[in-house]
Amino acid sequence: MIFNGKEIEFPAITKISFFKVIETLEQQAKDNDKNVARFAKELLEESKQIPELKEGFEDRKFLDKHRPIINKLSRVLFPDALLNNEIKGLIPPFDFEPFYLSTRFQSILDNAGGNFKFEFKDFNPDLLYIYGASSILASYYKYKIASGGPGTIDIEDKKAKMTRVYHMAYNADLMEMVPTAAAPKITEADYKALLDDFYNVNLWKEKFPPNSYIMRGIGIANLMDVTLDRSISSITSNMLHKAEDSIDKIAQNMRNLFGISDLETGFVEFDNNLFYNAKKPHEKAMNSFLLGDEIQFSCEGDTMCSYSYKKLIVDKKPLVISDIDKFNELSNSSFSKKLKKHKKVGSYIIAPLINGEDLLGFMELASPRKYELNGASIAHLEQIMPIFSMAISRFKREAQNLREAIIQQECTTIHSAVKWRFDEEANKFMGAQFRNEQPIFEDIVFNDVYPLYGQLDIKGSSTKRNKAIKADLLKQVRGIRKVLSGALKVKTMPVYEQLLYRLDVFKDEVRMNMSSGSEQKIQNFMNREIKPVLNQLKSEGGDMAQLVDNYRAMLNPELGTVYEQRRKFDSSVNILNQTLASMLDQKQVEAQKMFPHYFERYKTDGVEYNMYIGQSISSKEKFDHVFLDNLRLWQLIVTCELENRFHLLNKNLETPLEIASLLLVYSSPLSIHFRMDEKRFDVEGAYNARYEIVKKRVDKAHIKGTTERITTPGKIAIIYTSEEDARDYREYIEFLESKGHLKEGSLETLELEDLQGISGLKALRVEVNYNEKKVNAEFSVDKLLEEIKGN
Repeated sequence: MIFNGKEIEFPAITKISFFKVIETLEQQAKDNDKNVARFAKELLEESKQIPELKEGFEDRKFLDKHRPIINKLSRVLFPDALLNNEIKGLIPPFDFEPFYLSTRFQSILDNAGGNFKFEFKDFNPDLLYIYGASSILASYYKYKIASGGPGTIDIEDKKAKMTRVYHMAYNADLMEMVPTAAAPKITEADYKALLDDFYNVNLWKEKFPPNSYIMRGIGIANLMDVTLDRSISSITSNMLHKAEDSIDKIAQNMRNLFGISDLETGFVEFDNNLFYNAKKPHEKAMNSFLLGDEIQFSCEGDTMCSYSYKKLIVDKKPLVISDIDKFNELSNSSFSKKLKKHKKVGSYIIAPLINGEDLLGFMELASPRKYELNGASIAHLEQIMPIFSMAISRFKREAQNLREAIIQQECTTIHSAVKWRFDEEANKFMGAQFRNEQPIFEDIVFNDVYPLYGQLDIKGSSTKRNKAIKADLLKQVRGIRKVLSGALKVKTMPVYEQLLYRLDVFKDEVRMNMSSGSEQKIQNFMNREIKPVLNQLKSEGGDMAQLVDNYRAMLNPELGTVYEQRRKFDSSVNILNQTLASMLDQKQVEAQKMFPHYFERYKTDGVEYNMYIGQSISSKEKFDHVFLDNLRLWQLIVTCELENRFHLLNKNLETPLEIASLLLVYSSPLSIHFRMDEKRFDVEGAYNARYEIVKKRVDKAHIKGTTERITTPGKIAIIYTSEEDARDYREYIEFLESKGHLKEGSLETLELEDLQGISGLKALRVEVNYNEKKVNAEFSVDKLLEEIKGN
């Protein structure tokens, strides 16, 4: 048989036959309705003149030769009322090119250009053979099996300038299958084997050899327009599987979906009341009709009319503009004027893309004709909006991951309060990459921010660490002396005496004048000169080996040195640092709820942290000085809590420690910028550098005229230069004294010695009232401020 213009193998010899129609006419000839009977008899009489119509014929030329009678017989199967509605045709058995068409089917083919060929995509000769044989299996042998067919076919509509997709349903009820002598008998075992290996065409050819059956009759092909479903499916595929031509395909899918050959599709991103152009220079993308070549457009103020703003932004509903000119007259806004300037846009729809509660952006549709896009278009749009929303959400997630990677590479981890600014710069960075330009991550600067600095420093940490090192070194020296003294008793050797002498020298050095290089010098001596001797003594066995084992049992197996007092000190410092840092981090999360601000923390011998607050750091909220007051009071309260937590923790540390708290109050706003080389923020400009100098040196400063440092255990030192700031802090302190967090009557007002290049610093110093019940107390900073102002 012929398939897609080529001769192929098929399990049956196919013949066109109207025997089923003729049998039906024979029944109608006996009908009680005389008109029905007369019509059937006349058609039967005419059919008898051409016996091939019942017996069957193979040559399609026979159709043209006897077209009048064939049309009459075919018309029996096509009720007049359905000729203009159904897409229906008669075809030879398993030959999908029809020889008789309904009026609507003929009209569709005429619109396709008149030379349309019935060629099916994704359908090949092997599949046709399998479906033909399975049809015989079901019809003749009565085995249950799923029917198959060519599926869908694309037919161009040249008038509408688009391609429509049709699904073909194949009806074989008017056919019969007759085996020839060459047809093997099919058993149930054969049936099961075929089901198990359904797509094995060689197995089908074994059970149903080519031309081993006669397939006689006619098939009925019913087409259903599935352009809408196919368009939605194609949009889904192209949105979720990006390819170079995805955008072009989506645009064509949208035209097919709405039946508008010149429909244009656009997309605009949305964030923080700004429309952003989604088009990237590096790739084909959906243009935004609203933005054109502009990067962004604000929808705040009077840029949009109240109706448009409420519809799109507040209610998150599609805005349908059937007539651009009329809309511009009514709206008279920047938004409407932007749309009006597009001369080829007559009607327009902009619809929100929503994922959960998030407004991701807007889909745009534009037609050059007024009212072609209208309220009824929403029905089609609603079917694809979830698809676009899902895809855009995924793409935004991928873009965010890319931004994160760039920021991580260029800047390391960034605090959440300022991350929005880094995202902006990362977008510019990606844009430059997409345009094949040299990408540069520009400096990030925040102007007019107020700094807050705090630290809880472990007092005398260097002294305590040196003391621990001395104790461990002395213990190690004593241990070696014991081994060498024992060896000297067993065997008098000058080298043992010489090593003992050098150990005594090191012992005196550690006790009296230990320097930064003493520890390394002693360890080098142990490794180069003592260790070989110990190995030799160990090899002698007996008491000497036991002495060596006793010494080595004192050593840390990883470090090879005595590590007892240092371990206790390091462990205590680590526990203290970790506890205070963790508590500060938790409190900082709560502080962000007051007003977004930058926060960074360092662990040294203790904890220190920087905070910056100001309008430039927040992209959304409006800054007021009251937020700075809130944060300053929060800082003082949290310092009291940290002191109390330390006091409770210190009881269980292996090495008792002392901490001293300091807060630096700086009344003038400054600028900070992100140092790309050091991956951190620093103050900007020579004038602002004064703040950094004070911050680095003030904890070592003495009270003026004394040798006493301003920082001392059990007290909080608040460094300031402005008397106005001092008045505020005195109010805070007085109030916290009344609440039992600070000791009443302990407040001192002090002057600091001049630092290098800096003078005039003053300090408030107040004693902490340690109370274990206050450690986890809940504070409402706003409430405390209200109480302070009310006093």
